Amino acid sequence: MIKLTEHAKQKLNEAPEGTVFAIPFDPGSCDIVNNVYEIKGMKDRDLEGREKKISAEGYDFIVDKDFEEGFDHELEIDFSNNHFVLRNKNQIFNSRVRLTVE
Repeated sequence: MIKLTEHAKQKLNEAPEGTVFAIPFDPGSCDIVNNVYEIKGMKDRDLEGREKKISAEGYDFIVDKDFEEGFDHELEIDFSNNHFVLRNKNQIFNSRVRLTVE
């Protein structure tokens, strides 16, 4: 499950209409902080081997099939100090995630 704060929605809304957001994640590592550096905005595309699409609050995200396990089935995306913040109720995974839009 992905929840978005109002600040995160405001920032994502700056991307062109129809943008899909990919959250790249390396499932080979147990250290999420060092493996999620950016959210990639792009035109919708076909999914690749280990990818799936999650819709959250009107936004579509392309993630790894094991995405929920990495974030304990709960991810909140916020935007603060010019970066996205990825966290859940137990921890902050990364507070300096950037957005790139193709």
